[in-house]
Amino acid sequence: MPNTKLTREKLKVHFHYSRMIYLIVVVLAVLAGNLVYTMTEYRAPNARRVDIELIGAYADTSSQACKDAVAQLLAAGQEAERVADAEQGVDVTAEDYECALQEVQFLTVEYDDTSSDSETSYYGYQKYMVTLAAQEGDIYILSRRQLIELIEQNAVVPLDGYIERGVIDPGDRDLGNVTFDEYDDDEQTTGERHVYALQASSLTGMNDALSFNPEGKYMAIVRFSQNPDTAAAVMQEMIELFESPADEAEAQ
Repeated sequence: MPNTKLTREKLKVHFHYSRMIYLIVVVLAVLAGNLVYTMTEYRAPNARRVDIELIGAYADTSSQACKDAVAQLLAAGQEAERVADAEQGVDVTAEDYECALQEVQFLTVEYDDTSSDSETSYYGYQKYMVTLAAQEGDIYILSRRQLIELIEQNAVVPLDGYIERGVIDPGDRDLGNVTFDEYDDDEQTTGERHVYALQASSLTGMNDALSFNPEGKYMAIVRFSQNPDTAAAVMQEMIELFESPADEAEAQ
């Protein structure tokens, strides 16, 4: 069984030297998606949705509890956009006004980066790499190792500004634990440091809603997100939705 440990070198190879292979994969996926699209319900384009990628164990995204959570996250994202539009002088009371955000969804990639023995882990690794190469998703919930690898690829949005403006409230989380060096596009440190993620271990409500265990996971917004500001508002709503006061006290 091939080694599925994701390293910085592997990421570099996939991002910089295998683009044509993934381009073909993505084109075929788009063609297949278009065929399915004609036979299924409407799906919002990337610019009008926030995808939450759950990287790790199985998650049940079809439960009623998940659907209820998605509805709440969608409402929070739309409200954030409505407020932002109003601040820009848009008449949000107009009859034809419509928020850009149309859809929020949870997606799951069953990839365990601590194991290289199982077939599930191997195919999960392949799916994870294709997801990154295709630049899919907005919020990633992933392991610390995966987080650091993406930060070193300059693929994660700093959260400092959102925290300073009150869009995201980290609560009692230890921000020093999620503060890392900034890297440029050449994978060189810039001398600056930023908060790039928040600990997700305290979001224990995800166990009930999604059958997903967030223990040891981190929440981050990826740079290729087409909706980073809205994603930040959705991330905050996830904290309020899935975290209890007791959980928050333990979120370090």
